[in-house]
Amino acid sequence: MNESALLVHVWEVDPGDEAAAIQSLDDMFGEISKDPGFVSAHVLETDDHASIAAIVEMRSAEDRQRLEQSGDVRERLDHLHGAANLIVRLYRETASYGA
Repeated sequence: MNESALLVHVWEVDPGDEAAAIQSLDDMFGEISKDPGFVSAHVLETDDHASIAAIVEMRSAEDRQRLEQSGDVRERLDHLHGAANLIVRLYRETASYGA
């Protein structure tokens, strides 16, 4: 299997808990952004505030694996406030567009 530097994580959230869940991710990504293997992170929400997603890009699959194995990161992703973990998928980039 071709390992990826991208991680996509999706949660179902109670709309009343969405802000707290996003704040938790914001805090975590603030810390992760200091990691030398960090490239970018994006947090997305649905219009009905019932689902959020995080897309994290690291420089290499090894950096992504190290990030996932961090106790604090694993705990936060698996037990995000007010959220039910739906799906975690690793993606391999097939194309990139833009600046």
